[in-house]
Amino acid sequence: DGGNSFNVYHVARHLERRRPAHTAPEIDLHSILANIQVARAFTCYQVVALLSDTPTAPAPTLVLDMLATFADETVHFDERRRLLSACLLELHRLSRLAPLGVSVRLPRVDKPENARLLAILEDAADQVYRYELPVPQSPPRLF
Repeated sequence: DGGNSFNVYHVARHLERRRPAHTAPEIDLHSILANIQVARAFTCYQVVALLSDTPTAPAPTLVLDMLATFADETVHFDERRRLLSACLLELHRLSRLAPLGVSVRLPRVDKPENARLLAILEDAADQVYRYELPVPQSPPRLF
C-alpha cells in the first residue's frame, strides 16, 4: 500500500454483509482475513524493498497506489526512475505464479516527470484499465 489508504476493516464489513446468516459456521471471517497480508511503504526505496522481500507464491498480489511514494521530489528523478525499473523486475517476478494487480492515481498535471513514471509503468503492463470519474452534468437551465 504505497498511498497508505487500505483499510482491512472495510473488507471485513463487506465480507460480513455478504455472508448469509445460515452459513455462519461454514465461513470463518478470521481465517479469510488472516490470508490478507498488508505492507505499507512510505518511500520509493521501501517499495523496492517490500516487493523484493515478497516471496513468489500462487497467491494474488495487489499493489495499491504504486507511484504515490515516487512523487517524492527530494529524491532525484533519475533515482526514482531507476527504483521504478527495479520494481518492474520484481512485479514481473511476482506475476509468474499468480495474478498481479497494480493501481495508481493519476499524477498531478503540473508535475510532468510523474507522468513519465506512469508511462513507464503502463508500458510494462500487460493490460491497462483506466477509471475516470464521470463529469457532473449540470441541470438543464430553464431560463
